Amino acid sequence: MILVSWFRCYTVLMGAVLSAVLSSRHVAVQGLSTITSPTLPVATHLHDLGPAVRDFFGDAVHSVRAARVFQAPVRQDGVTLFIATDGDFRRDRPGNGGIRLLDYSSDADAVADAVRLAEGMTRKHDMFRTGFSGAKLVANTDIPLGDIKRKSLMQDIATALEVLSGSVYTGCDLNTCDLDMDYLTEATDEKYVLAGRESHVDTNVATAASVIGSILGLLEATADATLSELTFTIQGCGKVGRTVATELVRLGAKRVQTCDLRASAAQIDGCAPITDWTATPCDFLVPCANSLAITEDVASNFPVGLRFCTGATNQPFASPRAQEIFARRGVFHVPESISSAGAILADSVEWHDVNLYRTVQPALLYGWIRSLSSRKAATMVELAAHDAARMSAQDVVPPKEGDPIGKAFPAWIEEHAVKKVLI
Repeated sequence: MILVSWFRCYTVLMGAVLSAVLSSRHVAVQGLSTITSPTLPVATHLHDLGPAVRDFFGDAVHSVRAARVFQAPVRQDGVTLFIATDGDFRRDRPGNGGIRLLDYSSDADAVADAVRLAEGMTRKHDMFRTGFSGAKLVANTDIPLGDIKRKSLMQDIATALEVLSGSVYTGCDLNTCDLDMDYLTEATDEKYVLAGRESHVDTNVATAASVIGSILGLLEATADATLSELTFTIQGCGKVGRTVATELVRLGAKRVQTCDLRASAAQIDGCAPITDWTATPCDFLVPCANSLAITEDVASNFPVGLRFCTGATNQPFASPRAQEIFARRGVFHVPESISSAGAILADSVEWHDVNLYRTVQPALLYGWIRSLSSRKAATMVELAAHDAARMSAQDVVPPKEGDPIGKAFPAWIEEHAVKKVLI
């Protein structure tokens, strides 16, 4: 049985259709050597955002369900920038999602990914009522990452964010880093960027905290195994995966197996590197790498004995059928809207009270995130009557009305800060 004290340990943890549309609507801005800074239309009321967006971006290059994707101008060849929002541009409930920089096979694939990610961000924000809706900035590049003029790109993104006038906030994501956020913060005059700037909080550690919390919540609710009895496989050993693996070792897991495309990344103290995560038995799978990796074939043929699955990966399953196969096999799965929500929970605090965010002891924030995700995960199991096939994230989504979750953090600090904090 997982001890309740573990939950209060504040250790620092740690596309073809779109091709046709885009080809007919593609804005030829990549070859421009400069962009004349426009007289930006600053919205004074929420309803003013529509004209401002149309004047700067033109019509959406794609829309599906509530999501819309706009192409923003950039000043360098080989980079195309898309901004996706899952809903209307609203300053009272702004879109929030990071900047992803990737070499997609086509702009259509980039747009499809932007939609998928923005909708996924909405699920995360709704799960904890952060005060945000989903958004994503996706830059498709056909030049090497090292050749991208990052400061120039961040300045272009800043221009777009200024037009959006507080209806979209952003931060780091795949292949963007703290230096990029420094450029962006400077270019926006410290507006519209939620990325832990001027704070000791590490958003990667915050995400790892939500993964660990979800793991502990699952084990607390099922009550039929302890960490010391379980073998974990960490699929993907980047910043988040490495932190999760290290923390599981510290907490006393029986065995922590690590797997990464870069063999050197899987070399983590106390862990056992493996070469094929899909064929190596484990009790608990923790995806922390690429999306859509758990295909129907992987789910059907994963070694016998798997009991749990949760991690940092956005959309780990390639299809609903793949997820259903795991559930029918009795695998308890907590979705990334809970297990990968650490960074957006930190964003909610930063948005609500930036001074608190910049001065708080990071271990307290990580402890709060861990406690929130563990409670959600345990509640999912309990509401499903301990039946993996009945697990549903919708059972634990709060009403949209109410204060953002970040507003509750000061009260949590007051309740818990008197307890001993382990550094």
